[in-house]
Amino acid sequence: MALSEKIFTFHLDGLFLGIDVNEVHEVLPTQALTPVPLAHPIVAGLINMRGQIVVAIDLRRFLRRPAHPVDQRLPINVIVRNGTNLMSLLVDHMGDVIEIDSGLFTKPPDTTATETRSLFRGAYQLPSQLLLVFDTTRAIEAIVSQATSKVLQSGHESNPPSDRR
Repeated sequence: MALSEKIFTFHLDGLFLGIDVNEVHEVLPTQALTPVPLAHPIVAGLINMRGQIVVAIDLRRFLRRPAHPVDQRLPINVIVRNGTNLMSLLVDHMGDVIEIDSGLFTKPPDTTATETRSLFRGAYQLPSQLLLVFDTTRAIEAIVSQATSKVLQSGHESNPPSDRR
């Protein structure tokens, strides 16, 4: 019997993306976002998930895609777990959970943008489209790194060293 992988699929600006189903904690419809002043632009805001505060990431912005059109339905929240922490990835709409033969897995195509290629574990060429599989761990590390660098830069810019002579 061939090994297979179960992938939760979703769509984002014409891309067909997926995450290993074991990394998906929950999927929620559009939630009210609480803005985070001075946060990195990829941070769309915070959501309250049954009393737990979860950072919502604008996945379009993170992957350097165009902003979500205002005339489309609002993005949904794909909640992923990073250790004990939860993070929401805002996606255009969800697909299905599909089971794919692991032997068909390949590296991301060279046509994938260089600056985001490392965020994908690989790809599956399906009969009708290419499925890029998101590397959730690497993506969350990159998100935290970007958000932290913005906070550090903001801290330095807003608190210049004083000249006490």
